[in-house]
Amino acid sequence: MNISFRIIAATFALASASACTKYSGDSLLNLLEHESAYDQSSIISKAKSEVSDIFDNLGISEEANNSLRNISPKSVIRDSEPLKLTEVDNQLVVAGADTNIAFATNSIIISTGAVHIAHSSNSVVVCGSDVDISHDGSLGNGSLVISKGKAKISHAENTLIYAINGVEISHANNVRAYNTKERKTLWGHINNNLVKLLFHEETKSNLAVHTGAVQ
Repeated sequence: MNISFRIIAATFALASASACTKYSGDSLLNLLEHESAYDQSSIISKAKSEVSDIFDNLGISEEANNSLRNISPKSVIRDSEPLKLTEVDNQLVVAGADTNIAFATNSIIISTGAVHIAHSSNSVVVCGSDVDISHDGSLGNGSLVISKGKAKISHAENTLIYAINGVEISHANNVRAYNTKERKTLWGHINNNLVKLLFHEETKSNLAVHTGAVQ
């Protein structure tokens, strides 16, 4: 009886806390729905604010990653259809479907669909699905890559990763992960830090663990 009561109490406490918690990752992915398509300054300001919250959640100081924190897009690319872009530089991309980019630098990229980038540096990528990057950080500073699915990167240098379903990197040089349980590399090592959750759906697995549903 006591065990059952503790399980019920833990479930209620976690559910209540979850309902009152703001999830910065979800807020960014909802930009396409809630921000005016004609007010670029407003959507850029909102995106920068949410990205700043994410850095605070990850416990990354301003001094440790000044270049990423200082990303300030000058214009917005916004579409609910799949996007195929040659170069994204100092821009905010808000996509409601899959996004394919050849070169991305100094930008914030938000996509509800999958993201594929050939070369990226000093950018923040927040994706509602899988992320596939050929080279990150080879042309400059590394990026922050956040995925609700799985992240795959061929060559990553000074990259920060948050991937719910794990990350695979062929060559990892000074890569750090957050809340990323599955981490695979062919060369290099990835340290993982446990931090505040960025997505509401992550509370489901955490709830199962706390109540004993997962062994």
